[in-house]
Amino acid sequence: MVFFHALEGVLVLVILGATGYGLAALHWVGKESRSTLPRIITNVALPPYLMYAIMNNFQRDRLWEMLQGILPPLLSVSLAFLLALGLAKIFRVQRKRCGLFCASIANSNTIFIGIPVNIALFGEGAMPHVLLYYIASTIFFWTIGQYAILSDAEKMAGVQRMQLSKIFSPPLLGFLLGLALTALGCELPHVLKMVAQNLGNLTTPLAMIFIGISLYDMGVTKLTLDKDIFLLIAGRMLMAPLLMFELCRLFHLPTDMSNVFVMQASLPVMMQAAILSAYYHADGPFGSRGVAYTTLLSIVTIPVLMTLLH
Repeated sequence: MVFFHALEGVLVLVILGATGYGLAALHWVGKESRSTLPRIITNVALPPYLMYAIMNNFQRDRLWEMLQGILPPLLSVSLAFLLALGLAKIFRVQRKRCGLFCASIANSNTIFIGIPVNIALFGEGAMPHVLLYYIASTIFFWTIGQYAILSDAEKMAGVQRMQLSKIFSPPLLGFLLGLALTALGCELPHVLKMVAQNLGNLTTPLAMIFIGISLYDMGVTKLTLDKDIFLLIAGRMLMAPLLMFELCRLFHLPTDMSNVFVMQASLPVMMQAAILSAYYHADGPFGSRGVAYTTLLSIVTIPVLMTLLH
């Protein structure tokens, strides 16, 4: 039963991606739509979603207590990024995708796959631990991860000077606004909550549809396991969860928290990595391949890991 619960969560994403592929094959999606989707996801869907997720799942009186628990996952994500940077140097990952490569290894799909997978295995009591890892991953991705992907884009464009102001993107501002409103004890009107929730619900289907379209544009024959993508898969699916496992032992974390953190660290590449690389006109196809390969492989790896942990 545990195995099939995990399988269902991953298959939903696979089917959504296949829908995007089919729309592209039918030529229902034009060139303008291909460039518009990443902008809608990044500027319209994600900011209210991140704000709503924080405000809906954290209470003011427990916010500081909960935030203290993000150190192990934040350290895990940071170390994974540094190790990925070392792999990129040793194995000479293409410079135009180096930042994307590191961000993809460091950050996993902690919400859209993480929530159903962890609840299926550990029950509703896992949600606080899921969200702790999510906060750590979100803080890292929308600062260091975004900076790294933007750096790739500017290398491709031949730009030497980085604009730090671009780090404060709409998703990061939405996330920070959610934290601030929660800390101040503010409550959004019901109408605004519903708007934020519904806009946020666009994120997963639009992201997977865009990835499906990108895979169609690349062509199925180009979905080959080259050196860089093989390293990304190994880093995301093996190195990251092993690193989190060792940190859980080092910090002597409770078993229930450790299990959730290890599961979160083992998930596929964060979809926003592919979306952001397309949004900044970096190596978008590589980002889409990373999401596609790790999501497909997770059909096997997640249920196996869930069964072992269970």
